[in-house]
Amino acid sequence: MKRPCGSIDIISDLPNNIIENILMRLPICDAVGTSILSKKWRYKWLTLPHLVIDNALGKKLLGRQQSAKNELVSAVYQVLLLHKGPIVKFVLEVDELESCSDIDHWINFLSNHDIQEFTLSRAKTEHYKLPSYFFTFLHLRHLKLRGCAFRPPPRFKGFSKLISLQLEDILMDAETFGSLVSSCPLLEQLTVSGYIPYDSLEISAPNLKSFSFTGDFGSICFKNTLLLAEVTVALCRVNKNVKHQSSNLIKIGRSLPAVEKLYLEGYFLEFLALGNVPKRLPILFNNLKVLHLDEMDFSNLDEILCSLCLITSSPNLEELRVVAYAGDIARDAVVEYFGTQNLSHHSLKRLQKVKMEEISNFEPELEFIKFILANSPSLEEMEVLRSEDTVDEDERKMWKEVMRFRRASPKAEVIYLP
Repeated sequence: MKRPCGSIDIISDLPNNIIENILMRLPICDAVGTSILSKKWRYKWLTLPHLVIDNALGKKLLGRQQSAKNELVSAVYQVLLLHKGPIVKFVLEVDELESCSDIDHWINFLSNHDIQEFTLSRAKTEHYKLPSYFFTFLHLRHLKLRGCAFRPPPRFKGFSKLISLQLEDILMDAETFGSLVSSCPLLEQLTVSGYIPYDSLEISAPNLKSFSFTGDFGSICFKNTLLLAEVTVALCRVNKNVKHQSSNLIKIGRSLPAVEKLYLEGYFLEFLALGNVPKRLPILFNNLKVLHLDEMDFSNLDEILCSLCLITSSPNLEELRVVAYAGDIARDAVVEYFGTQNLSHHSLKRLQKVKMEEISNFEPELEFIKFILANSPSLEEMEVLRSEDTVDEDERKMWKEVMRFRRASPKAEVIYLP
């Protein structure tokens, strides 16, 4: 049927860059389907520089029947073999995909392109061993791997252009990890998560600005990280077999001079408290503005001392968040410490916002709140969130006690959230 005179074919008249932008925002199967829209669109998908095969596509094909796995594999082959032009981004995130040999072939095909962004995510229990030609992706700028075994060939010299690296559940020894990080001189963002324990971790990256780690290690060392501004460490356990002759807190403090945001999660605060905790760090966290202390054990004097050292050694701290854990290791020692130490000389001059969570009328918790209120002349707001285990009577006592505490800031508002 002919188009009526005077009608406008808006789709066909779109500029090529607009068409490409639209196609890159579509799942690959939908992008292929646009070939029926008009002659101008028929072969556009063949030249897409970004190819994304993700779980949405997998569910669309694999949700029909088990034999559809072959259809998915065939679809990927078809997209790659018919593709014309450069491929700069390739994403493969299909949890149900099992065939390692097919992935080998696809990576081999991609090695002939200047891939800048590569994602490979697998949820299978068996780690996929990355083939040798993966390590020839020398133009990589962004790399995300999940469920893979990372064993580079001897001649591998790193990814010299890599800016961001995300590793999840990766089979790799600590030496290979350290070598990989140090051989990526432009690396700015590093995220590592998984439950493969490391005896020791070494992070050496001169341009690193953001680091996040979730997992296990016996020790961690930051070298040449003068630009590192945001650090998150969620330690899953503390290795009691590793001896710490000197303070872990001092070691970390010396190696992170530029840190602005520090998030201590899991057992990392306990790890930092190992060794002799100083009253004040020899080198201050002058740039630290945000500090989060997760699972802070208010019955552990070493963790209390470590936390106080961190806070008082951060003269420009503006935001503090504490998630409390009330154990019963040495409660009396903590109460005695707060009762005998004169902490009034500490001034948290720039602290403006504090959030205390899981508070349960535990005396050391209240002493800590009293310390913060009494030494924060710029404090604007303190939120106190009670623990679900707190009974009503304890809640009333706690709130009454907190409201009596002296406040160094006349504008400090204490907000109690039941």
